[in-house]
Amino acid sequence: MKELDLSFPQAEEQIVLNGILHPDSIIQVSVTKTLPVNSFDRNYPLVKDAEVRIYEDDKLLGNLIYQDSIHILDYYPKAGSEYRVEVKVSGFPVVSATDVIPAPPNAEVCFLEDSTKGFFYSFAYYDININDPDNEANFYWFYTWSNSLHGSKCKLKLDSVVWENGELQYIPQDTIVCSNGATPVFGIGRGYEYGSFSSVPDRFNAYVDNTSGGVTKYEGYIRVEDNGLNGELISFAISGGQYDYLRRYQGIDEQLSVKANIINASQAYDRYLKSSITYFLNENLYDDEDIGLKPFVESSEVYSNVENGTGIFAAYNSVDIEVGDFPNEQ
Repeated sequence: MKELDLSFPQAEEQIVLNGILHPDSIIQVSVTKTLPVNSFDRNYPLVKDAEVRIYEDDKLLGNLIYQDSIHILDYYPKAGSEYRVEVKVSGFPVVSATDVIPAPPNAEVCFLEDSTKGFFYSFAYYDININDPDNEANFYWFYTWSNSLHGSKCKLKLDSVVWENGELQYIPQDTIVCSNGATPVFGIGRGYEYGSFSSVPDRFNAYVDNTSGGVTKYEGYIRVEDNGLNGELISFAISGGQYDYLRRYQGIDEQLSVKANIINASQAYDRYLKSSITYFLNENLYDDEDIGLKPFVESSEVYSNVENGTGIFAAYNSVDIEVGDFPNEQ
């Protein structure tokens, strides 16, 4: 074995601009500096004295105020408007980026019972319908989250199962049982793996599971681009983890729920999400704490729309849809 002393070229220090806009949140921007390529430090130098300006449709909204490590403007951006940010830091060129906040997606999501057991490992799946507007490019992202029992003191009492006349019968209990008279505690959990037989979703973050009938499984998100489907009703079905647990029990307590989040991302935010997820999937695939810096692993570049610097300044809109208990059961 021969040890090689590798020297990596050092790039010039740059300003890093990060800000994601959404109509439900005030404008927040992070301004830091890059670290050397061989640094393992995760604490990027904050730029507290940066002059940060934001424009709405080419009109100055104001200067952002530095507060708790970020620059803030107490203003809610609007769907359909264009926003440009400019950052001035002594010794660096002016950093800028622009994006437009898209409209919220027009979508419906509900449970549909899987009577054919096509997903094998579940009795239900999500039926998703997105009414895509005509003559514009849209990039949709889908994930789920649930509010379910948290901790070990309380449980959903399972249905009783009996055989009657040669058939399996369920006797619903519909109750939460807590030890020592404890009060039920609920917590939010996010879905991270989905399955689908549909050809509609992008497969950049997917793999085929031949142990489950060849279903395609997706990690983290389902991404759908309206390329080829512009102006049409985009429909597909996916399976996910939480709802088989909640489909029979969410009526027990109003706090038990499953929600679907559908994002309509700008092109910049879409490219950033896709490239960053690809990066982390590649990083995890070759994860080895003993290696640290991995110079020979195939690289994947994270998208940036920032001029004279790096980072991301992008926008999205979204809807949270509470999924009912088989409202479209067939």
